[in-house]
Parts: sequence; structure tokens; C-alpha cells
Amino acid sequence: MAEVTAGQTAFGDATAPVATIPDTVPAGCYWWTDPDGDLCLMPGCMARVQDPEAECNCDKLARRQQKAEEVLRADRGRQAYADIWWQALSTAVKDHPDANAILADARRHAGR
Repeated sequence: MAEVTAGQTAFGDATAPVATIPDTVPAGCYWWTDPDGDLCLMPGCMARVQDPEAECNCDKLARRQQKAEEVLRADRGRQAYADIWWQALSTAVKDHPDANAILADARRHAGR
């Protein structure tokens, strides 16, 4: 597969189109030459769909997705810790001699 060169602004730009087959199509916007030799744009973002000369947003969208995945991983880590803490706390309350009184008090504080 082709590489991004120093003169290219993106993978497969208009000055250096990418030779592709269906198995090697890049994820973002890219330029390619069809079998007749015509230069064609395959847009990967809405900005380029509306205007082929517009700035490509694919890298920005990929970065936003990466940030969202990082936040999701952090949330899952916090949830895993909370689950462990909840199990430990539940076990401690259940094993306590006054478990029923503690649970009744907790229900009262929760408004149940």
C-alpha cells in the first residue's frame, strides 16, 4: 500500500493518488485513478462529500473517536472499581451481626 510522503497532505491526495483494490481501500478520504485514468475522490467525511476542495476532517474525526474510546476505557475502569467496592461493602454488611438493622437504615435513608 502507498505511504504518505512529505509533499502529501493526506494519504492519497490529488497530487499522489492511491492505487487501490477493494481489499486495500483506506478508511478516510483518498484520491485514486480509475481504470480509464481519471482522477477521482473517494470522500470519507461529510466536508469532502459536499465540497471536494474542502479540508478533510477524517483525521479530526478519528481523533475524536480515539478520545471517546479513551473516556470509555476510563469509565469502564471506574465502574470495575465501583463493582469491586460494592461487592466488598455488601459482603461486609451481610456478614455483620446487625445486617438487618443496617439494611433497614440504608433503605430509610434512600427513601424506600
